[in-house]
Amino acid sequence: MIDSVPLREVAAVFNGKTPSKAEKRSSGHPVLKIRDINELGEFRGEFDSFVDHGFAEKYSKKTVKRDDVLILNAAHNSNYVGSKMVKASSDVEGAIATGEWLLARSSTKALDQFYLWYWFQTPQTRFQIRSRVKGIHLYPRDVADLSLPLPSIREQRHIASILDKADAIRKKYTRLLMLSDGLIRSTFLDWFGDPVQNPQSLPQKQLSECARFISGATPSKQKPQYWDGIFPWVSPKDMKVDLIFDAEDHVSDLAFAETNLKRVPANMPLIVVRGMILVHTVPVALTKREVAINQDMKAVNFDEEIDPVFGFWCLKSLQEKILSEVDTAAHGTKRIDMSRLGALPIHIPGDNMQREFVDFVEKHNATRQRLVASLRNSQDLFASLAHRAFRGEL
Repeated sequence: MIDSVPLREVAAVFNGKTPSKAEKRSSGHPVLKIRDINELGEFRGEFDSFVDHGFAEKYSKKTVKRDDVLILNAAHNSNYVGSKMVKASSDVEGAIATGEWLLARSSTKALDQFYLWYWFQTPQTRFQIRSRVKGIHLYPRDVADLSLPLPSIREQRHIASILDKADAIRKKYTRLLMLSDGLIRSTFLDWFGDPVQNPQSLPQKQLSECARFISGATPSKQKPQYWDGIFPWVSPKDMKVDLIFDAEDHVSDLAFAETNLKRVPANMPLIVVRGMILVHTVPVALTKREVAINQDMKAVNFDEEIDPVFGFWCLKSLQEKILSEVDTAAHGTKRIDMSRLGALPIHIPGDNMQREFVDFVEKHNATRQRLVASLRNSQDLFASLAHRAFRGEL
């Protein structure tokens, strides 16, 4: 086993600083916000928030350095806290991190920053971070209390080098999956056109005229017997994929018997309708098994005239339109008004056209599933190597 030390002894752990509305500028020194980073942990390419140089100088200790570890430390929903974790690239170096970021940075030559990053990536560390969330916040002092295995600097760099290679493999398959999903969306638009513009003048209905919405719920967390089952309970954190086979959280049959939680059938589209992720993304996914969903989501039950797989890809093609309809609730959370969602135009081509497209999707999914299997294998490899590495077994 490797000797461990409290993280605070070898790293600085601190929050960023969010400027007030009066302190924001249309140009000047850039501010790094949560939405500036995509789901792959990469900078989206353009800042949209700035402060003057006086603010930047006053809070210079809150500026991002290359390779800093950034962790989402506050959200309107506790499920999001700690869910986004980023290694800062040169693209964001020098920006002021907002207060929604917690930063971790080596403060001694005894700790390699890359080693620190990969330690944060392990399932064990992520679990510890999640267990330290208080309400909807993650505090620096609680992260600084974590126990960090600390071998020699030479061994740290050896571990980081091994995990870097394993990480590159899982990133490769993640990107291939993104390209694969983009192909289906492009094919949909080639065959049927943008539903908003409807260049082929296909028959259409509003979503509320051809589907009904199924709402979700969250059983009480004060009753652990609701949460000791095997039935997938899907929340927005699970909506990073197109096909839902399982969820991070599971509920028991008792949760259905004693609450208003509903079972959502397989082959039904899901959409996130509330949460800060709607600042930049509208997650849509298709169930591949029966699931339950939380209150920030809706399931879309299409009528018989629309194949649910076709309907799902129609919704996927409308993501930019849906994003433009997002507004802000009184308490600051982003949301999609259900009347606006119900007004979305949905293509209703003939059965043959829908069946032909669904056949294409199913054939494509056979290839996609091989990519998914490769990605899972690469994730398992990384997790296994990380577990062994931080136990001193590599």
